[in-house]
Amino acid sequence: MRTRGQVFIGLLWLLALAVLLTISLAWVFYPIAIEQFELTSVVALSRQELMDNFNQLMTYLLHPLKQELVMADFPVSASGAKHFADVKHLFLLAEAVFIGLAYPAVRFFFQAMRDRELIFYRQIFLGAMLFPVLIAGLGMVVGFETFFTLFHTLLFPGDSSWLFNPTTDPVILVLPAEFFLACFILFFLIYQALVGMLLLLSYRQSASDSLENRFCFIQAD
Repeated sequence: MRTRGQVFIGLLWLLALAVLLTISLAWVFYPIAIEQFELTSVVALSRQELMDNFNQLMTYLLHPLKQELVMADFPVSASGAKHFADVKHLFLLAEAVFIGLAYPAVRFFFQAMRDRELIFYRQIFLGAMLFPVLIAGLGMVVGFETFFTLFHTLLFPGDSSWLFNPTTDPVILVLPAEFFLACFILFFLIYQALVGMLLLLSYRQSASDSLENRFCFIQAD
């Protein structure tokens, strides 16, 4: 049977995968956000110009060798640059975790499915799914704006650079709170789906084992 450390590595890898999938899909869905939130009326830029600037921002955040954030139509203050640099570090950490843990995580999942051992980790999978539900419940109780503030306070303690001033960092005008809310929901759904598949497979293994044991009992009779 695999160790709890291997289960933790597997779940951490799934977490990084969910983060990267969310980032990738946010990149894909930003054109929809432009239309949905009428961002071309917020700033005097065309849809294509907004996409070009968003691509420049995302390339900076995801590319390890790109050290300076430059957007064609949005200036960046020192405070804004610091926050984007902090976000970049988190994105690169997610990339490093995904790449670095890919082999042991995939190996663990493959062997656990092959050896029918997922049933032994069912409680861990349930806990891994329940915790985000509790966080989402908290967000619904306090409201997204308060939750967003708490999220940044915990993630960037003692740092207020994430509180963008639209005058010095106008890019925040085309990154509305609703877009971030959609990203949070998307991450929640992706993560829950990934862990939920493991939980479902564990139940299927359990049901299959029960049928096999019953069949063997009938044959023995």
